[in-house]
Amino acid sequence: MKRHLFPALALLFAMLFALTGCGGKSANLNLLEEEIIDDAYDNYYEIFVYSYCDSDGNGTGDLKGVTQKLDYVRDMGYTGIWLMPINPASSYHGYDVTDYKAINPQYGTMEDFEELIEKAHELGIRVIIDLVVNHSSSNHPWFRAGLNAAKAHDTSNKYYSYYNFSTTQKDGYCDYGSSVYAEARFVSGMPDLNLDSEALRTELEDIIAFWMGKGVDGFRLDAVRYFYYGDVDKSAEFTGWIKQVATYYNPDAYIIGEDWSSASEIERFYELSEADSFFCFPAQGATGYIGSAVNDAFRRTPDSAAAADRYYNSQESVISMAKGHIAAPFLGNHDLARAAGYLVRDPERIKFAYGLLSMYTGNTFTYYGDEIGMLGSKVDEDKRVGMRWTAKTAGIYPPNATSKNAADYYIFPSVEDQLKDGNSILSYYKLCNNARNAFPALMRGTPNRLQSGNGAVLVFEKTYREDKVTVVINFSNHDETIKAEGELKQGLCVTGAVKQQDDSLTLPRYSIAILA
Repeated sequence: MKRHLFPALALLFAMLFALTGCGGKSANLNLLEEEIIDDAYDNYYEIFVYSYCDSDGNGTGDLKGVTQKLDYVRDMGYTGIWLMPINPASSYHGYDVTDYKAINPQYGTMEDFEELIEKAHELGIRVIIDLVVNHSSSNHPWFRAGLNAAKAHDTSNKYYSYYNFSTTQKDGYCDYGSSVYAEARFVSGMPDLNLDSEALRTELEDIIAFWMGKGVDGFRLDAVRYFYYGDVDKSAEFTGWIKQVATYYNPDAYIIGEDWSSASEIERFYELSEADSFFCFPAQGATGYIGSAVNDAFRRTPDSAAAADRYYNSQESVISMAKGHIAAPFLGNHDLARAAGYLVRDPERIKFAYGLLSMYTGNTFTYYGDEIGMLGSKVDEDKRVGMRWTAKTAGIYPPNATSKNAADYYIFPSVEDQLKDGNSILSYYKLCNNARNAFPALMRGTPNRLQSGNGAVLVFEKTYREDKVTVVINFSNHDETIKAEGELKQGLCVTGAVKQQDDSLTLPRYSIAILA
């Protein structure tokens, strides 16, 4: 895919004139000229189509709505999007697919999807989609045919081989009547696929080729640790098979897996699969690498030096975990409590956490709505309510959301309002993404810690080829001044501004300075 270089003026022009769907003018931010490299490193943005943007007013988000907001996505500095399942499915969330080669009719048509891909690529945005092959829907024609064959004791039927059937009850198997059981580790409506079936693998290869042919840039693989339940090595090897198939059809295909597990298991997946990325689950949440560092820094009696040490060590952990591949740290996703919630609804903590995330090496992933501080934590549906584009935007509430009260999800202003405010959460996110796009070393470099002479202030260099940056982070709750070499290029501040005079650098509380 051809990548585009967007200088600051072009970004501002696009923000001012292309975002008609959001309304209003954007804040005049100090944007840097981008240096986009045509490789697999990106700032990714996760979109649940159902809840993102409703283009036709029928109460459900759709692909045309996503296409309408791609200018916004790119202006925010995101160079990749991950679309949650877009296939027809039995449930609103889409993770129980009934047709792997079609578009959910609620979301639009295949032509709508092709238009989305075309515009995204014109803007320099990669598009990856969910590939859900640990299980299908029990309503999928494959399962219906396989179940009928199982009930008829016709084990020669190819669809019988697509699933793991049994005539006796086993652990992790569900009862489908007539003394027929099938493996279904999640729920009975999601029977597990038998990934040892050669006939099924041929089917899956055809599905991968189909979407590659539509211009998809890669796949997010759901539930990789369950491909072969209890067998990490076989699950990783199958993940590697998907990577091999995808790269056969597109040598630049990006594959990222979801292994909601420990650092050691994620490392094992990297080692055996050779997939590009696996989500760094140890980084997310209140007790994760970033949340714990932020909470240390913001405690009533903060131990700023401990927070600085904790964060720097996590930088090394994230890189080490990836085993020479691309790390994928994140603050939250569609299965997890919204980041603004575990950051105690504090704008300063929300901003600082994203700033720390953005200084990590690898591909960062942002869940839609986190850039405006949306909330949601009780049930999955609460974590997937609609984006608040304007103060008057009607909420999109998935079935079984515990509340339809906007105040339960939106405590900060809308996208439209935050675009006008240079101090908003959204504006801070934009500056962080812009910095990552402007300095290749931020995404790709290995950190090298430097002595600051102040335990509350962390200083480290990152180098990638000819690009070198110095990152300075103040974990203290008050201004700190240090000696630092290099010209100040960008200040990421929760409040105030970084100041430089000669070789003296003054950082307000919880701020980040980038020097080059």
